[in-house]
Amino acid sequence: MYLETIKDWLIPVSSFFVLVSTAIAIWISLKEYRLKLQAETRLTESTRAETDIRLLQLFTELLRISSGRMGVAIYSKEILDILIKKDIFTEDDFKNLDMLKEKISKATMIAQTPGVESSNAAFASIATLAKRHPVLYESAIEALETCQEWNPQMSEKYLSSIRKELETGNIST
Repeated sequence: MYLETIKDWLIPVSSFFVLVSTAIAIWISLKEYRLKLQAETRLTESTRAETDIRLLQLFTELLRISSGRMGVAIYSKEILDILIKKDIFTEDDFKNLDMLKEKISKATMIAQTPGVESSNAAFASIATLAKRHPVLYESAIEALETCQEWNPQMSEKYLSSIRKELETGNIST
């Protein structure tokens, strides 16, 4: 009878241990899976941040092209000498040195500017990138508004394009 009782309990008890060990194994694997998902999420966010930084750096370079200020500005001493000989600077200019410095900088600067084609392509690229990447939306609007002084026709064309897409809901911010 004692052997019979052991046989009767052997299957349920062994089944219980199998179920418990399986449940523990599943719980441990789910815990590891959750940790892996969290690590993947952190990696995705880190990658997105790095991508955004690279995109913004390239976008900033594109803004330099669109604004017509490409390369290093060169200041001409010869132009300054001519301005001094022609008595362009007044006594009032020397009273406010900041204004004098600004006046000299504007008068003697020779800027390297991109061609019209490069500039126009840069305007189009700014709008395209802003529509495709929401992180650039505010930067693009600000840049195009700033460029309105320099190239109002192109700026307004692409500003209205971005704003139109924003209003229709095609851009997510």
